[in-house]
Amino acid sequence: MSPHSFIETYQVDHAVCDRIVGFFTDNKHLAQAGRLGENPRVDKSMKNSLDLSVPIRLYGQVDPFFELLTDFVKRYVDKYYYNTGANGLGPLGFSEWSNIQEYPVGGGYPAIHCERDRLEYCHRALVWMLYLTDTPGGGTEFPHQGMTTECVKGNLILWPSDMTHMHRGVVSNSHEKMIFTGWIDFITAERSQGA
Repeated sequence: MSPHSFIETYQVDHAVCDRIVGFFTDNKHLAQAGRLGENPRVDKSMKNSLDLSVPIRLYGQVDPFFELLTDFVKRYVDKYYYNTGANGLGPLGFSEWSNIQEYPVGGGYPAIHCERDRLEYCHRALVWMLYLTDTPGGGTEFPHQGMTTECVKGNLILWPSDMTHMHRGVVSNSHEKMIFTGWIDFITAERSQGA
């Protein structure tokens, strides 16, 4: 058995987290109740959140976050792909959308899921999630790895998108929780060149 969970944690400065929270606050009127499933629906027993979807054209509004994320992804890919002697990995890029999610006290995403479980998500290579708050008892559980990451402000978690990394949010009954999350996708060569 490999000792690797393939879940890596990186650090983001609190000022960057605060900028993302500020962006959410300024645009909260555009947020919607969290949806899930193949035919998106609201089911608060499975996901109780307020979600703000952020299109890639607005990613610069939360700089330097995506610059930092680029470095983290490079380090992750070097460690698990290139340092093995492999080459030929197709181009990777940010997903067209990301989400800032606010969970109330007692809210969360306790439904077990992974990020690549149907054809429409087959381009997802990695998942990233930045904790925007310190939320005791409100981390993320990865059952296959037998681990739970703690919700510590500034911790960015990066992991594979497949069924090997099923996960669920741990619900805090005493604190609110906020995260910023999205995907690293396999992209076309044309898009990687800015076309």
